Amino acid sequence: MNSGLVRYACRATVHLNPRNRDMAADSPVTIYEGAWAYCPMGARTEHLWEAIEPVSLTDLKLIEIIVRPREGAPRTREARA
Repeated sequence: MNSGLVRYACRATVHLNPRNRDMAADSPVTIYEGAWAYCPMGARTEHLWEAIEPVSLTDLKLIEIIVRPREGAPRTREARA
């Protein structure tokens, strides 16, 4: 890992559902392909990882509170096209 920035966000529908977030199982942060990855539910399995613009965990959580979950993390240029 080359920075403390989150580079992937989980987009699995079941992990984005606000009702399921109260049942978070583990830390919301893990490592995926050698980089920090964020799952709002803290699930251990069944992720759908999507590359995002690198962002701090603090900023990612603030974005998640303000914006709908599907739009919660900044997208990479490739994902925007």
